Amino acid sequence: MPFQLTPAHIEAIVGPAAYGEWKPFLDALDPNVNWMIGDHVSNEKQRTGTYNVQTWLANVQKPLFQRLTGPVHMKIDHLDVVGSKAIFEASGFATQKNGKPYNNKFCWIMIFNDDTGKVVAIREYINSALLREVFEENEV
Repeated sequence: MPFQLTPAHIEAIVGPAAYGEWKPFLDALDPNVNWMIGDHVSNEKQRTGTYNVQTWLANVQKPLFQRLTGPVHMKIDHLDVVGSKAIFEASGFATQKNGKPYNNKFCWIMIFNDDTGKVVAIREYINSALLREVFEENEV
């Protein structure tokens, strides 16, 4: 039976991120996911570009989390599911090592494989100016 995407499934994989637990989300990704952040053009200061799981972990999550006092707590604010596509707005909260808040807003569009149920594509839109600020103002 083919995979059927539901709001409950999205809540199950993304919901734990509200508590800083990203494993269920990462486990739901195809290792070769096409994850575009902001633009296809790579910009190291704003972390825009296209990633797979390993390159996202190495080039986005790890260096970001090294500049925060703990993981980002991301909660879904609004969610729509259309066929094999989930579209959601989210808010992310953390504290930068310099003491400033890291309160970001996200819009994610995730596309799921109908056979495996894995996320095969993500289009992520983020406040990249805030991300750049975190990298410029916080040492590792």
